[in-house]
Amino acid sequence: MRRHFLISVTICLGLFSGNASASLADSLQTLQNNLQSSLQTLQGNLQNSLQTLQTNLTEGWQNAQEQLEIGLARLQHSYLFPTDGTISFEEAVEHEGVGRRALYIRPLADPVEPVPAIILLHYATGTSEDIANATRIGDLVAATGAWAIVPEGQNHRWNDDPESATGADDVGYLAKVIETATARYPIDPTRIYVAGMSNGGFMATRLACERPELIAAVASVAASMRTSQSRACAPAQTMPMMLVLGTSDPYVWYDARLGLLSAQDTFRFWAQINGCDPSAVDLEDVPDVADDGTRTVISHGVGCTGDTALYTVEGGGHTWPQWSPTISPFNLGRVAQDFNGDQAIWAFFESQRRP
Repeated sequence: MRRHFLISVTICLGLFSGNASASLADSLQTLQNNLQSSLQTLQGNLQNSLQTLQTNLTEGWQNAQEQLEIGLARLQHSYLFPTDGTISFEEAVEHEGVGRRALYIRPLADPVEPVPAIILLHYATGTSEDIANATRIGDLVAATGAWAIVPEGQNHRWNDDPESATGADDVGYLAKVIETATARYPIDPTRIYVAGMSNGGFMATRLACERPELIAAVASVAASMRTSQSRACAPAQTMPMMLVLGTSDPYVWYDARLGLLSAQDTFRFWAQINGCDPSAVDLEDVPDVADDGTRTVISHGVGCTGDTALYTVEGGGHTWPQWSPTISPFNLGRVAQDFNGDQAIWAFFESQRRP
C-alpha cells in the first residue's frame, strides 16, 4: 500500500514538474515577445523623435538663416518688404560704362495691354528699397495695376544741379532707364510718371526740365526748385507738376533759402510753364481728419494747359504724407496723416498722357 502511494506521489510530482516547466517556458516566451515588441516600439519612437528633431533643427536653422539675411539686408538698406499681389525684380542698366540697378515692382498678373509706370526717386543717402518701403509703393501697384520702377543714384545721391561740374549724368541714366523699360516690358510710353522725395524730388524736376518728352507728369515731395535749375529750365512743352511741401520742413525751407526757390515761387514757375492764369489760384482744404499737428491746403492753377498743384502741409516736416520711414537719426518733422501721398500722386497722374 505504501509503495503504491509513493508511486502515485512520484507520478503527480512528475506531472506537476512538467506542467510548471511548460508554464515557465510559456511565460518566458511571452516576456521575451513583450520585451522585443517594446524594444521595437521604443526604437520606432526614438527614430521618429530623432527624425522630428532633425526636421525641427533644419527648419529652425533655415529660419534663423533667413532672418539673419533679412536683418543684414535691412541694415544694408537692401531689403524690400513684400506686398501681396506683386512681384519684384532688378534690371541692370549700363550708362557711362557703369552698370546701375533699377528695382521693378509689378502686379502678379500679366497685363493685357500696355500699363503706366511710376519712376520713383529716393532721397539722399537712401536706396531703392528705402523709398519703396517708406512710401509703400507696392500697395499702389497692387491696387492700380501700374508698375513702379525705382532706380538708384550713384553713392545713394542724385546729381540734380545742372550747374554742378561733377557728378554722374543722372538725366542720361534716367532716360536710359525709361527707354529700357518701354523697350523690354509692356509699359505705355505715353504714361511714364516721375515722383521723387527731397533729393529725388529735385532730380525729378531736373528731368522734367531737360527731357520732358519722356514723361507725362511729375510729383515732387519735400523739394522745391534750385535757382540754378530755374535759370536753365525751358522745356519745349507743358509739364503737369504736383508739389508737396511742409511749412516746417527743417531741410527744404518752405520760404526761399540757400539757392532754392520758395515753395510758392516754385509753384508759380511751373504755373507759368503750364500756361496757368497768373492772377488766379483755386484753394482747396484737405479734410483735417487726423490729430497730427498738420493741415493741408491745395493751390490749383487756373486755366492751365498742364495741371499744376501745390500741397502746402502747414506744420509738416521733411516727410511724405502717411509714409513709414526706416529709423532715422534725424528729426524730419511731422508727417501729414490727413491724406495718403501715394494715392494723391496717383490721382494727379492717372489722367495725364504725354503729348
